[in-house]
Amino acid sequence: MKESKWSDEQLQELLSQMPKIKDSRDPREIYQTIQIKMGKQKKRTWIMPAAAAAAALLLLFILAPNLMNWQESADKQVEIKSDQTQSSEQITGDNYSISEDKDEESNPEPLAKEEDPQEDHAHLSGDPEKDSKNDISMKSVSSEANTTAVYEEDLAGKEVLTYAIPDKEAQNIVPVSVLVDDDPDRTKFALFEDTMNKLTEDAWGLEDYYPLKANFTHDQENNILTIDVPADHPYSMSSTTELLLEKVMANIINNLDIEKINLRTEGKVGIEFSHYGYRDEFIPEKSNGNLIYYFFYSNGADSTPFLVPLREELNSVKDALKAMKQNRTENNLQASIPDDIDFEIEEIKDGKLIIRFNNESEIVDNAPTLHAIEAILLTAKDFDFNTVKLENADVDKIGKFDLTEELKVPIAANKRDLPN
Repeated sequence: MKESKWSDEQLQELLSQMPKIKDSRDPREIYQTIQIKMGKQKKRTWIMPAAAAAAALLLLFILAPNLMNWQESADKQVEIKSDQTQSSEQITGDNYSISEDKDEESNPEPLAKEEDPQEDHAHLSGDPEKDSKNDISMKSVSSEANTTAVYEEDLAGKEVLTYAIPDKEAQNIVPVSVLVDDDPDRTKFALFEDTMNKLTEDAWGLEDYYPLKANFTHDQENNILTIDVPADHPYSMSSTTELLLEKVMANIINNLDIEKINLRTEGKVGIEFSHYGYRDEFIPEKSNGNLIYYFFYSNGADSTPFLVPLREELNSVKDALKAMKQNRTENNLQASIPDDIDFEIEEIKDGKLIIRFNNESEIVDNAPTLHAIEAILLTAKDFDFNTVKLENADVDKIGKFDLTEELKVPIAANKRDLPN
């Protein structure tokens, strides 16, 4: 910006030369004019707030009835929901009372914790301990139906037949027992031979082994069985197949009162085995030791286990029960007695075995405990005990077993149903 060339004196002289301005109006007139203009400005500033307030009052007047109706409707809905909740609680209480009455008819002990809010919270939140108790309760209800062995009361009008069936890995021989109608006109072996075709080994998770590929002739008078195989029989393919056939024949002798088995090949005396060589008869050697029973899960850990015996040379039934607390991984067998269950053994001369549980052992009414008792009973049977008394247990009944009484040993292991 350029600096001005005018001096102060020059500016004053210039301004003095301008014409003078005169206002002939009265000062009061000027003041009134200013007041009027200021009043107009004030009125203009209040026009919009006043209009907004009026609109708000009008809107409130229009909506007030609807708001009152909405509030009344909401209050009614709350009352309805409250009534429904009370009705639901009353219905639930009635159903629980019915359930409790039924439970009291089947179980004289009342449910002790029906009003415990902590239990209700555990149930709603999926508490693991509560769920575990519920699982035990459910297993307790069905444990009687899951008994695996054949007992004396099962034999009314029935004949028990036990088959030695290999597992799919040919590691174990599983004794499977089925019940058929007793027929006085037929021998037990005839029933055994006819029932071979009805076995459902694959559904049981076992090897499809029966019927045997052979013809049978039973000399009932001399208790001799003749097995006649075809020339292309499958029982000489390996040492394993030969060993399996030997165990199957041993089972036939033990369970059908057979003294000797004669071996034939298409009517000719003897069978030529690739590993055993030529054999014309089979007489089982006297076995040493005793059978102790383990769990075998053929269809997964959630299935009902088979009780599979292993022959062991042990000094006493106490040693046998102790061994049953250990897994047999080489045979794919699981311990049949939980490791945390401890007990003392007392043997009575009249064929009675007493097992007294320690105070620290937790005995519950569920399926695993039921199957453990069956394994104990079957093992005790092989040690020539007739009954077992379980003492100092936490419960008086496990499945079908009344622990206040002596328990009879089973007739046979692993009862399975035949198809209709």
